[in-house]
Amino acid sequence: MCAKKSSLNCLSKREQEVFQLLLQEKSNREISVLLGIAEKTVEEHLTRIYKKLGVRSRTGAVLYGIGEGRDFPH
Repeated sequence: MCAKKSSLNCLSKREQEVFQLLLQEKSNREISVLLGIAEKTVEEHLTRIYKKLGVRSRTGAVLYGIGEGRDFPH
């Protein structure tokens, strides 16, 4: 798990892309199509994102993103 202040910075570029699409209310299937990756790969990315952000679910990740003002490092 990353420190609260830099949690979004500790996400890989691909994890950031997945997280942004998650916050846009895209389903795992939609994310997989948009990024050209397998749905299973999306699930694996989400598992790592949850762990890094210290959340347990999709809802927790969305709430985290809202709390952070959806500010993503580039």
